[in-house]
Amino acid sequence: MTVPVVIASVPMLCRANLGILNQKLLLMDVMRTTFGAARSREMYQQVCPIVQATIGQHIRHSMDHIELAAQVAAADAAGSREIHYDIRRRGGPDEYDMDEARIRIQRAVDTLTDLSASSENSLENFHEVQACFMLSSDPQEFQLPSTVQRELGFAAHHGIHHMAMVKIIATETLRILPEALPPDFGRAPSTVVYHKQHESSLH
Repeated sequence: MTVPVVIASVPMLCRANLGILNQKLLLMDVMRTTFGAARSREMYQQVCPIVQATIGQHIRHSMDHIELAAQVAAADAAGSREIHYDIRRRGGPDEYDMDEARIRIQRAVDTLTDLSASSENSLENFHEVQACFMLSSDPQEFQLPSTVQRELGFAAHHGIHHMAMVKIIATETLRILPEALPPDFGRAPSTVVYHKQHESSLH
């Protein structure tokens, strides 16, 4: 199967990450509507026996990546051009408190919205960055040359994976009806495209 290839702009990648953030906010709204504020706060930190994690843990982890990519993308010429994905704070308040998570998500929404607007007519392309990862249990980082666009794309792709886990927790453990969430919630774009093409071939 061949698909059209387009060079991704910063605004386009910001919108992809905003889509992930909006899924997080939508789920929180569904939880509040379905269970009420107090009960939904408890459910946010309820461990799912299937994936052995909570909604809060998955949201916090994917937020770490989205924030780091957004921060390096928004950095001016004097700002850091390194992203350290595996040096992060675990167990912060947003991992356990849905209201704190909403505040953190909204800050990222504002950052990405501003970045998208400021980059709309930019002539600068593919700012170089250094993405740093740990590749084993040995606490050593490995530096990989990359670009702002690549890291924004990675953050969105990584976020989709975690939203897929969140959907399992929401529907299997919290018993939220699947139809309460959008059909593309937590689904990879390639999966959505495949199913659309498969359905159209049946007609």
